[in-house]
Amino acid sequence: MGLAATLYSCDDSTTGIGESLANTDEINAYSMSFEATTNTIKYEDLNPNGVYSRTNSAYLGKFTDKDFGTFSADFITQINCPEEYEFPETMQEIDGTTLELYYSSFYGDSSSPMRARVDMLTQPIDDDGTDPSLYYTSYDPTRFYDATSAPLAEKDYSAYNIASDSLYNETGYYSVVIDLDQNKQDFGNLGEMTFSQWLYTKYKENHDNFKDAYSFIHNVLPGFYVHNTHGEGSVLYIQDIWLRMNVKYLRKSSSGKVDSLVNAYVSFSATPEVYMSTRLENSDELDNLVQEKKHSYLKTPAGLCTEVKLPVEEMFEKLSNDTLNSVSITFTKLKEISENSGTSSYKMGTPKNLLLLRKSEVNEFFEENNNYDNKNSFIASYNSTTSTYSFTRLNRLISQMFNEMRTQPEPPEGWDEHNKLVLIPVKAEYDSQEEYIVGLSHDLEVNSAKLIGGKEGEKLKIEVIYTQPAIKE
Repeated sequence: MGLAATLYSCDDSTTGIGESLANTDEINAYSMSFEATTNTIKYEDLNPNGVYSRTNSAYLGKFTDKDFGTFSADFITQINCPEEYEFPETMQEIDGTTLELYYSSFYGDSSSPMRARVDMLTQPIDDDGTDPSLYYTSYDPTRFYDATSAPLAEKDYSAYNIASDSLYNETGYYSVVIDLDQNKQDFGNLGEMTFSQWLYTKYKENHDNFKDAYSFIHNVLPGFYVHNTHGEGSVLYIQDIWLRMNVKYLRKSSSGKVDSLVNAYVSFSATPEVYMSTRLENSDELDNLVQEKKHSYLKTPAGLCTEVKLPVEEMFEKLSNDTLNSVSITFTKLKEISENSGTSSYKMGTPKNLLLLRKSEVNEFFEENNNYDNKNSFIASYNSTTSTYSFTRLNRLISQMFNEMRTQPEPPEGWDEHNKLVLIPVKAEYDSQEEYIVGLSHDLEVNSAKLIGGKEGEKLKIEVIYTQPAIKE
């Protein structure tokens, strides 16, 4: 224990200060170090259903990495219909329909040949917030579509599509445009027809089928399941999804006479108001890194995270009567994952932000769309200069653990697990000024990190600054 400083005031981040400070002239501050142990766990150890993935983005693709094995991503999306939508009064037909996926970035080989398949859902998905399993990444898509039927459409593509290069230069987006009228489909009582003919038939049948998103999803289009059937090498980070219809209608002159046939595009989009969720799969190669005890690992999406065990009982024994002013811990990233890392042509990114919270509170945190509060949950951004993530305000959490220990003379079952923390890569959503974080979600892009630590590796230092008030006699 070393004398750190003599303090005369404390800010609101200090915890455990009692009324005894009322007669205090000065506060003596000290420092003490403890050791934390880390190890790698799979996301499915936190929840067998994977990670909660309620985001505004979708992911599509497949790749194999020498360290992490094979990973794939596909998604289900519904399409939103604007309120009280009506086609032109003189509408003649829907001449063609495309499903368009727009993305500004991707991971992997830009030229790898891939094939996307689009299936129409056989039933609507009603997301009323009561079924969180809809957003976990291991959901079974066969619950919602007929895997034995012919696809609605297929599309061969590569992540960097020369045909859409001009679009990228102009807007900053690549695209995969899928023609939904490739084949006639059997629409039951309506018979065989193209997808566009079917849309128009449903509109003519009852205009109210298009009056809002609920009517459109329940009476016309329940949604799409989009997945890869051939190829691997890239994953698209899809930001916008559009259902674009080429419509033909008659235009009337000022005198009221029809004078021409007009072609126009009508576009409906996937929006946060309707359901969209990504399904992710990782192969068993991740187990090899879980078993490696000299370090700990992070891998997104839905791959690996780092568990942190704090020496809470030791800290309680030495500091339970003191005021914790600062508790900090730093995680250091190593350059490469393994000897294989240098042989890969496509280096994974580094997680930008890490969330640190109790292992037992992970599911609730994401399902309830919580934000970090620096009391029970904490965030650190990657410092590329020092290759570190630093958490410096854990004193409130440790003081809370101390209070729980005071009220529990006999540690309850599962106490050891309750006091474990977990490091999870997250995506941060900022306010309009790009200043404050207003929301957090699981990082679903392809990132990884190898950290100093591990059960048999280097212990991590927990640095504590605490105070022992000098009371006036």
